[in-house]
Amino acid sequence: MIPFPMIPEQKTRIGTPIIPRNKKDPTQSARQVSRMFNDIESRYLDVKRRLKALFDVRMTGRERVDNCQQSWLMCNNEDAEPTLYQVNAGTYIYDMTAAQLADLLQVVQTILDDALLDGGSQNLWALSYVAAEYERGTHAAYTNLAVQSSAYASQTTLVALLSTAVYQNQIASAFISTYSDWKGISDSARADLANIIADAIGRGINPRETASIISKRLDVSMGRAKTIAQTEQVGALRQAQWNETDWASERLGLRAGLMWLSALKATTRSWHAARHGHVYTTEEVRNFYAENGNRYNCYCSQIPCLLNQDGSIYNEGLAERLAKERKEWADAA
Repeated sequence: MIPFPMIPEQKTRIGTPIIPRNKKDPTQSARQVSRMFNDIESRYLDVKRRLKALFDVRMTGRERVDNCQQSWLMCNNEDAEPTLYQVNAGTYIYDMTAAQLADLLQVVQTILDDALLDGGSQNLWALSYVAAEYERGTHAAYTNLAVQSSAYASQTTLVALLSTAVYQNQIASAFISTYSDWKGISDSARADLANIIADAIGRGINPRETASIISKRLDVSMGRAKTIAQTEQVGALRQAQWNETDWASERLGLRAGLMWLSALKATTRSWHAARHGHVYTTEEVRNFYAENGNRYNCYCSQIPCLLNQDGSIYNEGLAERLAKERKEWADAA
């Protein structure tokens, strides 16, 4: 953040930042994230139904009763220990050649892509959710800065911000990242299911047990998909607020920073809650979210605020209230 000198109007007319009322959801994203979660659940349910229909037709054979062996099937998890599933091996002989298996796995990939990559790279189903949050973040930043500075309000409008080339480029960048994330989820699910299917056929695990494990692994994939979805949506909102804060500083000469508003919930990480009420530069915030998985499962918000020459906010009462909330959370944790 460049420490531009205060313009005369900024010195005399400083409004108070708008603080969300819901302390547990300062990004005000719960409803939007819930809608995307519902969409994800519907898509995974469709995948399960289509795979069941596929397996009923393709994974056929005959039972064996004289060679049953209790065994374990291991599935790898991203950033976690592998999961073991107890199975009965040697109970089924599949009528499937190597070519038929390869064709089956290709159909599995198509089913996953149809649901998770619906719309393709240019019109991916998830993009509308991300774009809506980016616009909402820009709107929130504009409103907050306009309330605090009449100089800012007189220099631009929300419509003008949303139509700039810079805004459109940022949306395009977010789209590329979002598609890459969902391509990774689909590819990871395909690899996981392919290993299970090939292992089940090779070891003679019956179709019923195989289908049960596949359903459980799709639930694991859905959990990861929800984490990515929440990260994308809230991340887009934050990114919009950061970018507008930078613009206000660099183009208008306003001394602006980001006030951290932690989601003060029982599940909030202590090092996230410890930032509540403090002010940071956009670079400091970006660096924080680039480390140690801080961007995942985080509902903290950062709102633009105008600062004194020493970097503090103008409203001392607000600073004291946020400090009190931070202490109360820490005492209760």
